[in-house]
Amino acid sequence: MLMRLSALALAVAVLGLALPAEMGATEVQSKLSGFAKDIEKLLKEEGQSDVAIGEITGPPSLRAASGPGLQAQLTAELAARKIKVNPDAFIFIKGEYQPIEEERNKDALIVELTLTIRTKKGKKFGDLTARLDNKATDEFPKLLGLNVDMGRFIKGDNETRNEEMKKQVENPPPVKIAETKIKAHEDSNYAVEVFVKRKGESEFKAVVPEKKDGKAFVDLKRGDVYKLRLHNAWTLEAAVSVTVDGVDAFQFFEEKDKKKPAYFLVAPTNKRDVEGWVMDTKEVSEFEIGSFSNSPAAKTIGSAAKLGAITVCFHPCWTGKDPPKELEGARNIDPDATIQGPKIKRESKVLPRTIGPMVAAVTIRYSK
Repeated sequence: MLMRLSALALAVAVLGLALPAEMGATEVQSKLSGFAKDIEKLLKEEGQSDVAIGEITGPPSLRAASGPGLQAQLTAELAARKIKVNPDAFIFIKGEYQPIEEERNKDALIVELTLTIRTKKGKKFGDLTARLDNKATDEFPKLLGLNVDMGRFIKGDNETRNEEMKKQVENPPPVKIAETKIKAHEDSNYAVEVFVKRKGESEFKAVVPEKKDGKAFVDLKRGDVYKLRLHNAWTLEAAVSVTVDGVDAFQFFEEKDKKKPAYFLVAPTNKRDVEGWVMDTKEVSEFEIGSFSNSPAAKTIGSAAKLGAITVCFHPCWTGKDPPKELEGARNIDPDATIQGPKIKRESKVLPRTIGPMVAAVTIRYSK
């Protein structure tokens, strides 16, 4: 049983948002930045100033749902180069991503991201392709909608962790469901619960998940408002990332003179609720099941076919550069649809943290 929150623990659990102490561009951001540079060059050559972005789809077998997140990141990279994204533009982009196997490195998990550029008249300019061989962060679980248990490999090197993740892609470990809690493995220190306030009701109640083909599903309907309860049973603080339909929970964070946080902090042997999209340090927009046309995903995607995945990734974290004794030898990381529901006041603080290796990733499907 989880211990009752003390006043100090409650403050950390509710108010803490983590900004990595050394935060650089992720591998995906770096690749998309390179794509944006190539697109800018092409548009200048063609005398165009804007571009349309279509779907970026994942592998059907994994039912991945990160296309909207990739589109949002690409849109941001283009905006940084003063390129407008316009659905009626003459030049448009579509893309796909999927795991690939290289003959020279069969044990490695590698994801290939390809963007195809065409005109409305059918002329194809060509493909932009990037090889993602991320080895230690939570980008692959988010991209591929994975359940991952890396607890035994927390001190493993990049190559070992990458190879283990590939094994779990090829032979996915079934999630562990205990009453309303979902874990990547029965011995994991981390768990997720989904609480829902049904349309017309006034209270949140825990949803009992179903297990289908080893994956966790929850029943959510139009008009429902939901929140996630993150459980940390370990004696170390946890930094937790949350994506919904491929869109990061901090996607809409805007606050002058503040960098966008990347994680929710959960105090040791404690829990906290993630109630929605974090707009700033004082306000959250609730997770609500609404029409696809009103969803954050719809801002960048043209089809609802890949919606319905929530991915939660857990990392131990600490203050300062030196890891705690429990993690000596472990590395830190390199620097229907869910709409924005009513705003609720929820003050928070952005705190610097050193983020440890990902230990567990839990993906919950909710609309398939």
